[in-house]
Amino acid sequence: MFTIEGVCDWCKKPALVIKHEYIDSKCHYSCEQCNSIATLDVRQFNIGEIQQREREQARQSMRQ
Repeated sequence: MFTIEGVCDWCKKPALVIKHEYIDSKCHYSCEQCNSIATLDVRQFNIGEIQQREREQARQSMRQ
């Protein structure tokens, strides 16, 4: 699972890391110690992004 050597984007320490992908195509990497908070951060961002997109679509639908 943690097979990539890199730097954790949360604690900034070199370690074996795992990739976290955001809905907007960006990604960050976390070490094993930061993985739970990283997963939560990415999930919350993605949920917020989906909600924002839904609101924008609703506004556009109302204008038409």
